[in-house]
Amino acid sequence: MTTTKNLGLQKQKQIHLKTIKIFGPPGTGKTWTLIERVVKRYLKNGTDPDKIAFISFTNKAVDTAKIRALDAFPHLDSKSFGRFRTLHSYCRRYFEEEIFDPKDCMIDYALQNNFVKRSDNRLSQDNFTYSDWSIGIYDKARNLLEDPILVYKRESQKKDSLDVFIRKISTYEHYKTSGGERSFLDFTDMVERALHEVDFPSLDLLILDEAQDFTPLQWSLIYKMADKVKRIYLAGDDDQAIYQWNGADTRYFTKYFPGRKVVLRKTRRFGTAIHQFSQVVRKGIIDSVDKEFEPLVKDGTVKRYLSFKEIPFEKDDGKWFMLGRIHTTVNELKALAKDAGIYFSDNHGRKSFDQDQWLAIKAWTAISNGREIMKKEAESMYKYIREVSDPDYRTPKFWSKEPDYKRYNFQTLKEWCGLDLPDEAQKKQWWWILRRNFKPRQVIYFLRLLKRYKQFKLDEAPNVIIDTIHSVKGDEANHVLLYSKANWPSSYRHKDKEEKSNEKKVWYTGVTRAKDSLHLLSTDYKYHYPIGEDYLVYVQDRKN
Repeated sequence: MTTTKNLGLQKQKQIHLKTIKIFGPPGTGKTWTLIERVVKRYLKNGTDPDKIAFISFTNKAVDTAKIRALDAFPHLDSKSFGRFRTLHSYCRRYFEEEIFDPKDCMIDYALQNNFVKRSDNRLSQDNFTYSDWSIGIYDKARNLLEDPILVYKRESQKKDSLDVFIRKISTYEHYKTSGGERSFLDFTDMVERALHEVDFPSLDLLILDEAQDFTPLQWSLIYKMADKVKRIYLAGDDDQAIYQWNGADTRYFTKYFPGRKVVLRKTRRFGTAIHQFSQVVRKGIIDSVDKEFEPLVKDGTVKRYLSFKEIPFEKDDGKWFMLGRIHTTVNELKALAKDAGIYFSDNHGRKSFDQDQWLAIKAWTAISNGREIMKKEAESMYKYIREVSDPDYRTPKFWSKEPDYKRYNFQTLKEWCGLDLPDEAQKKQWWWILRRNFKPRQVIYFLRLLKRYKQFKLDEAPNVIIDTIHSVKGDEANHVLLYSKANWPSSYRHKDKEEKSNEKKVWYTGVTRAKDSLHLLSTDYKYHYPIGEDYLVYVQDRKN
């Protein structure tokens, strides 16, 4: 493991002289500072953009940095900033092997791309996915630069026996190279190979954003890159280090990597109420670097609720985050939101209702009011009409000869396309006509949506996002709801101070996404994260 201790005094001194570490509490503008104060200054001074590398933990942060740079220098294009990447993407460009997307499961990917045969007896014995617990532990061990068996023994939940764990690791590695001439790499492979095989180019400037989230393996690569860099900027917040489960080690940012420390002291996000509550949560974080910061000159609100119905969603002023700790509680939030008739999406933009169903509803609403619709809308509507007697009429072959721009009304659909509905059906509302492939709860949800929102609102992107706390890290919203329910005893029930501290970091990250108001939802369920206890401390502090 590469740390300050084994660098040697001379190399420590060299890195320290050319490195600045920016500690940025929530909303203090870490990325803004890196782009506006650092990147733009170098570009104005004539630095070749290809001599600047901006590396962050997420694609979103990289894209934001690239957009800001392009806005300031419109004579440049996106290709000019080819070194604005995630660390994995930075490594990927050096390898020709197939790279599988971590969103895909490992074995399924191999099968779909004919890398392996389904008849392979190893596959039949261990039909596991990339998200399999054993493979997750193996990947964590590689990122920690530790023996996988030692990491397995250290983990509190041993979901597989040691023999099964070892066999799955062997199988996993077997499939990477079992495709004959075509092998492939996972993301950790890319970093490992780059560390040993790639001769990185000389750079004038290396920027690492969200530096608290890199793993020991990734830091080893960063140490190697640093040898050929004139100036290094690191930016992050150790209190928002929420990826320890994947091997991230914030100590490299706070202690091991030498450099001069700069602290951003003014948040641009929230006022005194949210700031005070965030500091109550932050007290549970151990080994936190001192970085006191000031809130905005406004109050804001922090309030606790025992029922979802109490939360004032009727105020559709601005963006909402509704956040759970894990996907199970996120799904519960989505169910509650649908019961309340709230229009939402996840952080990937997937809306809360089926788009084809919505298109069919709009199409019927149009023709029932005497308006014309396009061919695509008519085809969508036919999939859901309940009274069609002949299934062939649902997708008429006749339409294949018609141009896409042709328009239809109720009568032309009846006369030309086999719409088997009486004239009086035109007066019926969509929920009487569109029943095929609609579940009753979907109909009810659409009725609630249309009662709450105007039609054009449902064509726009929703202002409510429901997802995990991890998914919105680095983002912000006017209003944030945190759902504190847990489905099993949380780390807070354990005696391990580090586990408790790591959970506090997750909730601190969630709390500090809020700009104007923070809403804490508790229930009478037996398992909870202690946001309720933190709130009582906060209320008492406000009284004093």
